[in-house]
Amino acid sequence: MLAPSVAALAVAASSGVLDSIVEQGVNLRARQSNPRFSFDPNTSSYCTFWYDNDGSIPCTEILGLFSVSIDDFIRWNPSITPTCDKFLESRSFCVEASGEPAITSTSTSAEPTTTTKPSNGIQTPSPTQPDIIDSCDKFYWVNKGESCENVASRNGIPLHDFLTWNPKAGNQCSGLWANAYSCVSIIGYTPPTPAEPRNGVETPMPIQPGMVTNCNKFYYVNSGDSCVSIAASSGISESDLINWNPGAGKQCTSLWANTYACIGTLPAFRIKTRYHTDCTGDVYNDVLVRGGMCINTGCSVESLEIAAEGYCPDGQVQISYWEQPNCVGKWFGYGYTKRG
Repeated sequence: MLAPSVAALAVAASSGVLDSIVEQGVNLRARQSNPRFSFDPNTSSYCTFWYDNDGSIPCTEILGLFSVSIDDFIRWNPSITPTCDKFLESRSFCVEASGEPAITSTSTSAEPTTTTKPSNGIQTPSPTQPDIIDSCDKFYWVNKGESCENVASRNGIPLHDFLTWNPKAGNQCSGLWANAYSCVSIIGYTPPTPAEPRNGVETPMPIQPGMVTNCNKFYYVNSGDSCVSIAASSGISESDLINWNPGAGKQCTSLWANTYACIGTLPAFRIKTRYHTDCTGDVYNDVLVRGGMCINTGCSVESLEIAAEGYCPDGQVQISYWEQPNCVGKWFGYGYTKRG
């Protein structure tokens, strides 16, 4: 009895909506039927319910009448603008779509619109994101799975600028289309000057997303490179490579080609372990520490000398004490000290 009850509820809800629409004189079309008027060829192929615009009801009222958000309406009808312009009379518009792919914050495949050459004389490739800015002079091909943040970072531009030049992507980037060109620069645009690096190292661009800020050695990733091959050729562990380039993912499935990866970092500080309690006597260890390192002291250390050098944030250094080599066994707690 459950299935008939659910079906009845659905039909009753639909009937209520249709009755209210009929009262307001809207031209109803059956689901899956062909629209009566012509329509934008880029209208969603998943459209199941059409509205034939006879000019009697404005665009903004149509949205409320069919309980459609402006974002959905624009996605189904690419010719419509965010201000509901181009809602042309004697044209049919999609007001419901079924079976669409899930919308995420990353790019999704869609049939993109083809733009004509703008009046600025720049040769515009096609297809492009819908309604890109007319003054665009540099384009980027969006691959499936890329997000607005990825594209902006990869091209060294602020996210705000990217969204301004590609308005249909939307503030949440839910409208970014894969397999289409996006605008990543406009005529006369000068990218913001990067802030002076606090670690003193000039970082090349573009870089892997999320790369650590204390990187001092870089590798240009070519198509076909993998984390395994990069780590091997650079003489580092794969785990270090992934830690320094977290955007690549734990399985290295998101490593970007044609960008720089970090293959070396600046030390956080230099530490010397000494035999006597007053930082005198023989030095047992003398290492550059990058944070999270384990130093085996061989039970021959009474004091630590931490040199004020290297890349290290202001503040204290935490030292943990372990019973056995390689920082295993019984833990004796930790203490704090300062560089000096």
